[in-house]
Amino acid sequence: MNLPYVTSGKGLSRRHFLRGTGAAILSLPLLDAMSPVFGTLARAADNSQPAPKRLVAACATLGFHGPFLFPEKSGREYELTPYLKLLEKHRDRFTVFSGLSHPEQQGNNGHASELTWLTSAQRPGLAGFRNTISLDQLIAEQIGIQTRFPSLVLSTSGRSMSWTSSGVEIPGETSPAKLFKALFINGSEQEMASELRQLERGRSILDTVMGEAKRLERELGPRDRNKLDEYLTAVRDLESRLQQSQGWTTRPKPRVDAELPKDIAERNDAIGKQRLMYDMIALALQTDSTRTITFQLS
Repeated sequence: MNLPYVTSGKGLSRRHFLRGTGAAILSLPLLDAMSPVFGTLARAADNSQPAPKRLVAACATLGFHGPFLFPEKSGREYELTPYLKLLEKHRDRFTVFSGLSHPEQQGNNGHASELTWLTSAQRPGLAGFRNTISLDQLIAEQIGIQTRFPSLVLSTSGRSMSWTSSGVEIPGETSPAKLFKALFINGSEQEMASELRQLERGRSILDTVMGEAKRLERELGPRDRNKLDEYLTAVRDLESRLQQSQGWTTRPKPRVDAELPKDIAERNDAIGKQRLMYDMIALALQTDSTRTITFQLS
């Protein structure tokens, strides 16, 4: 297979790619020359071990009625608001923050800031806007290797609050039934073998891409080499995750005393859909299947 070779005398096209085996390709980052698994159940069940740190971010896209959520005074002796009264027995285990905001959130409409709730990127939805990595994915990069699923991205509509380091939205899973199967139902031997083959092919593609990238690196200036090095670091991280996934594929999934949920077909039953997904979130955390979850309620 002939791989593209770029000399230093010509500018790189923004459409220049690193080509792997077959038709698989990885696009390069923007360079000057152009002008993203559950944890051990033993740990989860062992009370002598400190509980792992977790993040669950839930966004109600229509917001809340502020006076019903935020207490009028700070400190431990605040009076519970109507919303917080529902959590009264957990009062000593949560903290309410107010007055937080991201700068430069004048987007193209009133809901545009939903795009940047976990990223803080500026001017959402306007010309030239490009999102950045979301907080959950940043956390998943650090601790995701410890669990079968580095993160779970959930939604009632398919949209999500989770974004990759390239500013690409990660689609949200809307089906509690599909989520349950992914978390707790083991595949057949044939299905696991197929998954392993796909993972191995992914690693083979990355090996080929890395070799070509090293050759391309010699043709770039210092600044572009730094950018390419950052990019290749991300590729190596992906390779590490693929290797980790291979290990999880052959390990049995946790067993739970819960039945496969039935998805709610009625599109207007928003509360029912939310409650069902929250039940799944609880199961995912209890089995240490993941430690990072986002849930967009639309």
